[in-house]
Amino acid sequence: MQNRQEALRIFCCAAEEMNFKRAATRLGISPQKVTRAIKELESLLGEQLFHRNTRNVKITDFGLGFAEQAKAAIDQFNKLFQAKGKEAEDLTGVVRITAPHTYGSEVVMPILAEFARLYPAITLEFHLSNIHSDLVDERIDIGIRIGFLHDQTCIVRQPRTMPFHLVASPTLLERTSPPEQVDQLAHQPIVALVNRKTGRYWPWEFSQKRYFYPKSAVFVTDTPDIERKAVLAGLGFGQLAGYLVEKHLASGELISILQDDAPPPWPVNLYHTHQHACPTRVRLVFDYLFNQLSQG
Repeated sequence: MQNRQEALRIFCCAAEEMNFKRAATRLGISPQKVTRAIKELESLLGEQLFHRNTRNVKITDFGLGFAEQAKAAIDQFNKLFQAKGKEAEDLTGVVRITAPHTYGSEVVMPILAEFARLYPAITLEFHLSNIHSDLVDERIDIGIRIGFLHDQTCIVRQPRTMPFHLVASPTLLERTSPPEQVDQLAHQPIVALVNRKTGRYWPWEFSQKRYFYPKSAVFVTDTPDIERKAVLAGLGFGQLAGYLVEKHLASGELISILQDDAPPPWPVNLYHTHQHACPTRVRLVFDYLFNQLSQG
């Protein structure tokens, strides 16, 4: 019983790390012991848990399913014998988080920095990507995305919504009159954000499900922060997320245009894949992010 329980713990760690040497370091045992425990479990189960070669290790489909069952079994076993204060021992290890580049840098990073000061025993891995990550395949614990999620397998909470503003700088408005209707944007200088996947400009959304599709632009970028800087420089009109422009609107560096035609705000999604046994450290980071983002 003790040998099988230990083998399950080793397997779960290897499944999280996707590297036998890192799992051994984390557990304070030899890599040989990790390999031996995996082989014993595979022999006992009659199924392969990992695909292994000289370069890397990848968990099998059977291994993914078994990992969830093993984590749940270990958590249940721990609860039966858990003394007061035992939960604090789970406040160690790695929590992996992903978020979009600019939003992650400007909004999420300061929150994670404060969390890291409060809980130094938890290691935060922060991955910035504008592509929606597969949390399971990429071994990510928590995802943050603005917009609409199509993955129904995740646990999702929405701490806030994100408005979008059509904005221009005062210097631009000195040179050109602002549009009075959405369709007049076709005759205005535009700063456009390009979709890296398609090479096309992202459309601008307005109220009543109306869209403006930029056909030409005076400045094009694939990065929201550069898009904002171009608008601040007076190069053209731009439609930007609230977190990028609200401080500039308050200071007068940017002016809001066509406010009555603003689109419905988008949801900010905070999500994870732990359907059943969510590790304490992951739940702690998740709840902290939710509370802080809710105040934003």
